[in-house]
Amino acid sequence: MTIRSRSSSRGFSLLEVLVAILVLSIGLLGLAAMQAFSLKANQSANFRTQATALANMIVERMRAHGGGALNTTVAYYGTGSDTRAQQDLQDWQAAIAAQLPDGVGTLVFSGGSIGVNITWTDARWAIAADQKTAFVLTTTL
Repeated sequence: MTIRSRSSSRGFSLLEVLVAILVLSIGLLGLAAMQAFSLKANQSANFRTQATALANMIVERMRAHGGGALNTTVAYYGTGSDTRAQQDLQDWQAAIAAQLPDGVGTLVFSGGSIGVNITWTDARWAIAADQKTAFVLTTTL
């Protein structure tokens, strides 16, 4: 008959419990870091989606007014005399400022093409406080 010691059949030792808690806490910290990164990436993607929609909005407004006006004035959406175009530009810039943090929109006219530039501060990704994220759309009417 074999005699077993009582201590070998008593369950987990304190050291095994501490190691299990350590492994579990490292896993939970990794999960929290992954969740934080996911939130940061999701917010950045939302800003890019907003910038894309806003750029397409101003291009469609220019098309609705007839792209030919761009050829007659260098700044159809700038210093031109078309008040509807100026109102569209003001509305568009106000929408950018409202939907994107520190958002600024500019239009660049080069020959027959239009460059739509939208910049904003994406504080979740910025290394420096003044780093801007940009979206650029170039099209013709």
